[in-house]
Amino acid sequence: MQITLVRHGEPDHNGARWCTPREMKTWIEGYNQADIIEKPLPAALQQLADEAGAVVSSSLSRCQQSTHHLVGEPQCVNDRIFAEAHLPYPDLDFPRLPVRVWRTLFRGAWFLGFSRHTESIGQSSERARQAAERLIALAQEHGSVLLMGHGIMNILIARHLRAQGWKGPQLLFLRDYWHPSTYRKPGD
Repeated sequence: MQITLVRHGEPDHNGARWCTPREMKTWIEGYNQADIIEKPLPAALQQLADEAGAVVSSSLSRCQQSTHHLVGEPQCVNDRIFAEAHLPYPDLDFPRLPVRVWRTLFRGAWFLGFSRHTESIGQSSERARQAAERLIALAQEHGSVLLMGHGIMNILIARHLRAQGWKGPQLLFLRDYWHPSTYRKPGD
């Protein structure tokens, strides 16, 4: 059995480069609504998709677009359970810093328990556990499954897969767009 977690294609998002914490809401909304930049796909990813017994996707637009770009009009499940764990942000109008700084700070704070305007790390982890269970069931039914997902949620799902004995990459941080990470269950 095989489960492949893929990070979606790069969003075509040219939001503000500097903002306040409160203005991150607008940046996040723009990122969530952005179309993906369609580029030639890595041949290895295309082969994984062609060989997958089932393809599933996050319900967020960038994943649905990425899935369509990868496999055409798939008969796949688009489900919120696979959606990204969004960035929190405080309601402050200062200071103004680069968005990449806020993204790093807010994601780190989220891992430490800050969850204003989004689900907590605990809630996201529970959703990731449920997502891993769904992927395992699909892999048992179809032999292999490919998920078009997101950076952080894929990390959380992978952690639950490894806890259940699946073998694959341990460090998914900073995975590039379109990057697949494959997990296999030994002995199956």
